[in-house]
Amino acid sequence: MKAAAVVVPFTALCLCVGVWTTGLFNACYKEVVDERLPAPKQNWTKREEPERHRDDLRVWARPKHNYSHVGKVFYNRLPKCGSRAMKVLIAQLEEKNQFKFFTDKNLHAKALHGEPLLRFAQMIDKLPRPSIYEKHTYFIDFPLLDAEQPIYINLVRDPIERRVSAYYFLRYGRYGNDFAPILKLRRTEEQRNQTFDYCVVNNLKECSATEPNSFILTQYFCGQSTICMKPSQAAVEVAKENIRRHYAVVGVLEEFSSFLKVLEVVMPQFFRGAQDTWQDLNQQTNLLEDQRTINRSPPSPRIRKIMRERLKLDYQVYYFIRERFHIQKAQLGIQD
Repeated sequence: MKAAAVVVPFTALCLCVGVWTTGLFNACYKEVVDERLPAPKQNWTKREEPERHRDDLRVWARPKHNYSHVGKVFYNRLPKCGSRAMKVLIAQLEEKNQFKFFTDKNLHAKALHGEPLLRFAQMIDKLPRPSIYEKHTYFIDFPLLDAEQPIYINLVRDPIERRVSAYYFLRYGRYGNDFAPILKLRRTEEQRNQTFDYCVVNNLKECSATEPNSFILTQYFCGQSTICMKPSQAAVEVAKENIRRHYAVVGVLEEFSSFLKVLEVVMPQFFRGAQDTWQDLNQQTNLLEDQRTINRSPPSPRIRKIMRERLKLDYQVYYFIRERFHIQKAQLGIQD
């Protein structure tokens, strides 16, 4: 009992001393902060990080961008992304670099299934080496069809620019296009004269968010499977993974010259002299002029904002491709 009587007052005394010394320390610290070092302003606002599109970005489908021994290239060309100009260029390089260039005549069979898909894979598997094959088609996973996987290349374009170009192409064709009169017969004069802005504002089928072309860029890299047939984030992720694993280079049309330079470096057996050949073609022919869409009218800022939302899946893939391409250029020391 006596021990307890002594402990309680002693404990109380310690608490009082502790409170007094803590208060004294805080007062002194406050005085030092106030008089010598202004207290830093506390900013509790969450910092917005810039959006990145790395997703464990694999820059090259093969280690050290070693494609010098590739014997077969598949160019599953995306519509309205400079692919006609690329066809002309590759045809010019065919004889110079001694490879075979095959062009597919069926422009509409982008999605292949069952027996037609199997036959197509077997045909590609039997092509001679070295060769390049081009076709408007979604990505094909050839090993699933018991065929060797060729290395892929492709060229893309800003999704809105591609969509606008396609819209007017289907109404007026392009300069140097022999099919323009046929295209004119598919619409009335009133329909042909409707601008892209009008189409978007009135949510016409051709410009709606549910129109099949609303994620065509994603589809071309996603492939032939069921998940690729409808817009979804899952389709975007499959497309990115296919690009990482199977595409040597995917360029952007806005940087076409750099695209050719990268191809020359990584696959010289096919694209040696591509840049010089392209410059010669432009000097000797009207190639660039002939590729321009007739009567194209640029969309207004308001329409661009609407379409950016409608094409949001394609923009994810486009930004992913563009960043990957820029890293490839930087690693190879290539400048525009």
